[in-house]
Amino acid sequence: MATANDMITSLEDQVLETVKQGQEAIVKAVQTWADASKNLVPDLPPLPFADQLPNVSQLVENGFAFADKLFASQREFAAAILDAAKPALNASDKAVKNGNNITKSTPAAKTSAV
Repeated sequence: MATANDMITSLEDQVLETVKQGQEAIVKAVQTWADASKNLVPDLPPLPFADQLPNVSQLVENGFAFADKLFASQREFAAAILDAAKPALNASDKAVKNGNNITKSTPAAKTSAV
């Protein structure tokens, strides 16, 4: 019997494969469009200071490098939150393992209907 973690990992793999297939289809479509339209774009004079601007590939790489750093920071933040909450998480884990319902609350005071 598969564990919940195995099922989640399998679902994640399926999602990633579907995304990859979609991306491949889009790359093929863009390549077809670019090949068909390459002769339609006129030669334009260079922009002033164009040699000082990053090219498109550099912009994409810089954007993903920033996203990687941001994602790593968020991972560290999530780990720190889990570490800080460890006393409460351990208590709730023990309650679940012992069969205690941690969502039980004390009975509310009875009120009479008017």
